[in-house]
Amino acid sequence: MATMSVTPWASLLQDSLQFIHIKNALNGSSYWKGYVGKGVALIFACFLSGQMVNAQNFRTLRDVKVQETVLDLSQTDCKVIPRNAMHSCHRLTSLILPPKLDSIGTQAFFACDGISGKLHFPATTRVVDVSAFNGCRQLTELSFDGSTRIGAFAFANCRGLREVRLLAVVPPFCADNAFDGIDLSRVKLIFPAKAKKAYRNAPGWRNFFSRHEMENVCDPENLLVPRPLKLEVYKNSLPLEWKDVVGVEAPQELSNEKMQAERILGERTAYKKGRKIGPMVRLALDKSLTNDEAYTLQVNDKGVTIKGRTATGVFYGLMTLEQLCIGNGVSLRSVKIPALNIADEPRTAIRELMVDPVRHFIPFDDLKGFVVEMARYKFNALHLHLVDDQAWRIEIKKFPELIEKAADRVGMDDMPERISGYYTQDQMRELVRFAAQYHVMVIPEIELPGHEVAAVHCFPQLSCAKKPVPIRLTCGVSNELLCPAEPFVYEFLDNVLTELADVFPAPYVHLGGDEAGQPPLGAWTDCAACTALKKKEGYTENWQLQQYLFDLVIHKLQSLGKTPMYWYEQEFKTIQPGCVVYAWRHGLTKTAIDAAVRNKAKIMLCPGEHCYLDYPQNRGDMPEKNWGMPVTTLEQTYRLDPAWGQDNVFVRDNLLGVSGTLWSECINSTERIYYQAFPRAAALAEAGWSVPERRSYKEFLKRVRPLTDDMQRRGVAVNVR
Repeated sequence: MATMSVTPWASLLQDSLQFIHIKNALNGSSYWKGYVGKGVALIFACFLSGQMVNAQNFRTLRDVKVQETVLDLSQTDCKVIPRNAMHSCHRLTSLILPPKLDSIGTQAFFACDGISGKLHFPATTRVVDVSAFNGCRQLTELSFDGSTRIGAFAFANCRGLREVRLLAVVPPFCADNAFDGIDLSRVKLIFPAKAKKAYRNAPGWRNFFSRHEMENVCDPENLLVPRPLKLEVYKNSLPLEWKDVVGVEAPQELSNEKMQAERILGERTAYKKGRKIGPMVRLALDKSLTNDEAYTLQVNDKGVTIKGRTATGVFYGLMTLEQLCIGNGVSLRSVKIPALNIADEPRTAIRELMVDPVRHFIPFDDLKGFVVEMARYKFNALHLHLVDDQAWRIEIKKFPELIEKAADRVGMDDMPERISGYYTQDQMRELVRFAAQYHVMVIPEIELPGHEVAAVHCFPQLSCAKKPVPIRLTCGVSNELLCPAEPFVYEFLDNVLTELADVFPAPYVHLGGDEAGQPPLGAWTDCAACTALKKKEGYTENWQLQQYLFDLVIHKLQSLGKTPMYWYEQEFKTIQPGCVVYAWRHGLTKTAIDAAVRNKAKIMLCPGEHCYLDYPQNRGDMPEKNWGMPVTTLEQTYRLDPAWGQDNVFVRDNLLGVSGTLWSECINSTERIYYQAFPRAAALAEAGWSVPERRSYKEFLKRVRPLTDDMQRRGVAVNVR
């Protein structure tokens, strides 16, 4: 069959997406709905019938979100299924590999948990790379005709697997952890009869006969992220043997931390209940420590002692202990750890990750899972971007229209999927309680005066034009701004902020403040009401209107006992007392710092060139198609200096912390949130926690590797090369 040109189908794709956008604007007209379905189905058929599936096509097959659930490549000449080809494509239920397949890249089918049945790998297949099918839990049979090299975690967590069949007499290379997370006693390994001895002794394959546990070696100097302030290892002293440990001892005020310690013992060590006498894990408070997040950790053959000034410090000591148990990451359980002393405390007060459930909704339980993962690296704030042009995601009881009209849409740029969902206030209260167990506060963010299309869609009177607008289906900057001269704007914000303050006990509320139109604040220039307000107040510039709006909103927030936060823009000529600003724009960090110092304000650093984790980590990486994002490498993130070269006075008086952002225009699954975040989030955690003298990128790469291996073993997506 002749190879078909891609160009006509690319054109058809654009046409179908236009139909989808029109469909959304017309509230689901059945005429357009039928047209869209036919267009998308036709695109899919063309891709699969013309032998034209190649590395360039897979992103479209994955992210255009066609409704087909079968990926049949049997009639294609595809030889390479690239890295991340169908990453976390949950809709797939069946996969047939191409007959001339050469290789399957890293995480190509990661978490494609709907694929079921049998996979046949032709003799031409050279390699199935790292985590290629990790988490494909409904796969039942694998068949290999050739000597396919099987990489680390390639089939980890494929818990439905029941049969693996090989024709090779000489066992092909198989990583020892390729099938981690599977009860291999339930999996039948079939191979040529004369090759039994070879398979029984071959790495990876020997685990099908009896579990071959490699010793988990704990080398603290090559392990911990963030790197602690002080670490002493006593190599000539006896180590702690986990099999000898009796249990956990802690006062009542550390009952939550005691549960965490018991979890670590049960999940990470060779500890077994039942011993009456032996070493203990002891948790205690120590008010002599001067930082509320400081801790000390002591290990010897008599046990583990963790002390913190507060329960938070004790918790961070436990997170360090868990990393010590991970060791070099070659097995699930730690047998022993060396005698050591650690004294540690953070450099910055807030270490934050921001997620964006607006552009692509994040299920509630997945938010909780993300809290658990970020806490492992001593992040202490989850920043929730709840409002933007594309949706309103938080229940406001005074204004039910917000979730009735602005929490459901079809399409995000070229991805024609239905994106719907919102969080109830009860869910957010539950999230707050859950996160508190991991010493993470939840900071809500709304937006003003820009990025408010969703609100204006529900209440047109909020804008200067007072006209209905559709929900935005693309990224970018809208000129729909809240009108500072409209009384209902203040009534609206007063109610929204009052309800948010009641739901979220964190001392901070983020107000947005960024990208208020093109040109900035330009929508107010031709507004008669804004012109009248400027005349009344003696203003001559639009930035003065923005300050007027923010002054009133900030006063309201402060009356509710909250500290306002917002993204710094040059249109903010002054920073109101008691506020926190974020330095985020490429190339303007020093400008934001100077403004914070001049106004005696606190500042969070999240410059895009270091901290925008939604940017690709490597050239050609996910998200392959985006709005022109630059690459932010792991090293760039690690190289962030939270002080930005300023003196200790700035660190003491102005620097509040660091933040990593995960804007979700191009992140359409929870697994891809993790993929974009890690290991860069670990690098950012070290930037925010560790003093410069204890940081080294070369050493960080060694220390983070066991942790990323552990994430893959647990089925968590992480960007590894």
